[in-house]
Amino acid sequence: MEFPFDVDALLPERITVLDQHLRPPARRPGTTTPARVDLQQQIMTIVDELGKASAKAQHLPAPITSASRMQSNRHVMYVLKDTSARPAGKGAIIGFLKVGYKKLFVLDDREAHNEVEPLCILDFYIHESVQRHGHGRELFQYMLQKERVEPHQLAIDRPSQKLLKFLNKHYSLETTVPQVNNFVIFEGFFAHQHRPPAPSLRATRHSRAAAVDPTPAAPARKLPPKRAEGDIKPYSSSDREFLKVAVEPPWPLNRAPRRATPPAHPPPRSSSLGNSPERGPLRPFVPEQELLRSLRLCPPHPTARLLLATDPGGSPAQRRRTR
Repeated sequence: MEFPFDVDALLPERITVLDQHLRPPARRPGTTTPARVDLQQQIMTIVDELGKASAKAQHLPAPITSASRMQSNRHVMYVLKDTSARPAGKGAIIGFLKVGYKKLFVLDDREAHNEVEPLCILDFYIHESVQRHGHGRELFQYMLQKERVEPHQLAIDRPSQKLLKFLNKHYSLETTVPQVNNFVIFEGFFAHQHRPPAPSLRATRHSRAAAVDPTPAAPARKLPPKRAEGDIKPYSSSDREFLKVAVEPPWPLNRAPRRATPPAHPPPRSSSLGNSPERGPLRPFVPEQELLRSLRLCPPHPTARLLLATDPGGSPAQRRRTR
């Protein structure tokens, strides 16, 4: 695979290892050094083009290898370049192999679930024009030596038929353990203990600082014992108990409209100005006709009789009207 820039100067070694930073490797002495941003952009272009070629060869709807995916994951990419042919003096790329550690749940021979974190083959591609020339075995063997793993310890993500035949031909990997995910593992995968991924630079720096600094660590402070919590009453029960307590409204709203029979002997009303009369129950409503009848039958007051008797000019009609 050719590119418009000098691949041989960009990747000095036959097999170059790229991590998530996609930094250009150290250059040979005596060569001109262009801007570092341009070098990183060229590496990103190589990664993107290799991912597209791999997706096309595997008939995938979208590439699974790109510069953005490399920068967002802790994967390692081994790039193999062609040192023999130099078209237009710029070199060429033969293929690549991408690996990375992943936390998986896999089934063993007894169909028991196991949580492991093996090294996984994520993408593998050799250009169609140089296949069956031993380049794939050379790249795969370099990766095994660099990562210090055996072929049966690997987990392969959605391998193609070409990759399965490649592993069977060069590493005698034929019997697989059935899984419920897209990863394929071979017999002998559980015969060892998987090595965890390399620690991060920050963790390594902290461990080295702790080894150099002889200052003892501060003793851990004891926390007070936690109090035992009582029974928590449900919120609905609290609401019910709150609703049971009836709040009495102020007077006169607290007097319910009830029709009570008047007492046989009502209490005497006080005639003094300092005392307020006692409030009793309201009298029942009297119809208008009964009220008029009682007024007609009511005898005149003695004072009214005296006034009528002393007024000589009063006519009987006026007297009746006055009465």
